[in-house]
Amino acid sequence: MTTLDIKGLATGYGDLRVVSDATLRVDSGSVTALLGRNGAGKTTTLRAVAGLNKINAGTVTLDDADLSRTPPYRRARAGVGYVQEGKRVFGSRTVEENLLLGTYAGRDRARGRELTEEMYERFPVLAQRRKLPAAQLSGGQQQMLAIAQALVAAPSVLMLDEPSAGLAPAIVGQVLEVINDLRARGLAVLLVEQAVDFALAAADRVVVLNVGRTVYSGHADDPDLRDAIQRAYLAEESEPS
Repeated sequence: MTTLDIKGLATGYGDLRVVSDATLRVDSGSVTALLGRNGAGKTTTLRAVAGLNKINAGTVTLDDADLSRTPPYRRARAGVGYVQEGKRVFGSRTVEENLLLGTYAGRDRARGRELTEEMYERFPVLAQRRKLPAAQLSGGQQQMLAIAQALVAAPSVLMLDEPSAGLAPAIVGQVLEVINDLRARGLAVLLVEQAVDFALAAADRVVVLNVGRTVYSGHADDPDLRDAIQRAYLAEESEPS
């Protein structure tokens, strides 16, 4: 069973500390939602796990292997996938080229090429547009492409940063179906979302950050969860000590 374990994480940007004590765990076949208001440190936490931000304290382990000091490409090859906010794809490249580029992050490029064909089965809209530049896709199609690009690297953990942002309600429903499918296939999914109802519909567990600290961790059906979310979103902001 795959486990991503984050303990006492502290990180930020240069001298600016954004996260001071984030702790959470994600297991295979489950979805953990990381919630908190703007500026709580959600995206910064994902970036630190992916190796894009320096970890100043704490640990990030994947199946007991400490990734805290390893470079981003080694984390990707260890099985950490990351879909950043904003549907980041290569607009001038075709759908097919975007997927092939995604295979470079994986441990087994031959397997990545097999997964590319699998992505066309999983996302038929991409198969229909495989020769089109990604810039010509709709926002929802670009989001599907970004997820597919991460999946061709065969990650065991997939981090999604606000996958529903800016999408029409019908497309949001499709994204939710994709997340449910990833869970069923045994991936460990770490989801950052501003849309609380979407996050709760997708998640098995919820972690709430407030000013860079974990202030709540529990099951998505916990009757106390809504109160914890409300307290975090309405709490007065103070600098971490």
